[in-house]
Amino acid sequence: MTNIVVTGASGFIASHLVDQLLLKGYNVIGIDSMRTGKKENLSDSMNNDKFQLVIADIRDDDLASHIDSDVDVIYHLAAISSVTLSIEDPRLVNDVNTRGTVNILELARESNTKRVVFSSSAAVYGDPEEMPVHEDFGFNPMSPYAASKIAAEMYIRSYSSAFDIDSTILRYFNVYGPRQAFSEYSGVVSIFTNHALANEPIKIEGDGEQTRSFVHVSDVARATLLAGELNTAIGATINISGPDLISILRLAQLMKENVQGCKSEIVHVAPRLGDVKDSIGSMERAQKLLGFTPSIPLERGLQETSEWYRTHQDTK
Repeated sequence: MTNIVVTGASGFIASHLVDQLLLKGYNVIGIDSMRTGKKENLSDSMNNDKFQLVIADIRDDDLASHIDSDVDVIYHLAAISSVTLSIEDPRLVNDVNTRGTVNILELARESNTKRVVFSSSAAVYGDPEEMPVHEDFGFNPMSPYAASKIAAEMYIRSYSSAFDIDSTILRYFNVYGPRQAFSEYSGVVSIFTNHALANEPIKIEGDGEQTRSFVHVSDVARATLLAGELNTAIGATINISGPDLISILRLAQLMKENVQGCKSEIVHVAPRLGDVKDSIGSMERAQKLLGFTPSIPLERGLQETSEWYRTHQDTK
């Protein structure tokens, strides 16, 4: 069986990827510092004899000492993914997202890894003038988080050229779904849902007319898995986006509707520094190279996500 490493394994997206890899029979080594991840996200995987969890920080220079076999594919998802935190602590975000990526690439060299799949972000595009955003649009980082992802992408490309490691870069747009952490640094679906469940004000940064494309975490995990399996993805940079745009104000209204008896008020606060106005990615390349199209409609996914948070309020 193919040996797989997944970084950030106990996190939101990566834990869903681990589940799908194990279902296909792969041997999976998860690496996670447990800084923000939760072992509960791996509750099923921990009972699978094809899974091993290594508690280590991707910034550790001795990562290879935890791996006792060659690795076929590394899925690198570990990162600080908060724009807000990158504004507050740019050095920390650079250290984890950029230096951590270099460490993972060094691990790839030391473990004879054939391919690295890197999870980047739509934040690298900034606030583009045209929609949908195509992968060949230029970089326009509006936050230190975006800059850290661009730097990591450049290291991925350089290692592919210098050390002959196949790679694929995936630029995730707005991912939502079960297991997403709830904090002030979380994604907007998580924040809105949990405030609605608690009958607390749902705070919209700005006028709420900014729009996003949301893609369910199960779809994202499926696309990510394919990127490590298919030769058509080698050397490619690929958007993973939802198919439609929705305003943040409409999203807040849907969140209220999904929580029975919700008494939350929708209130507006100051716009967020580093935020973009609109964001949706072209999915032509994902369809062509991965055969991937999102399968979970937004309204159904939001309802399922609300129900998950309602039943997992002690494990958020």
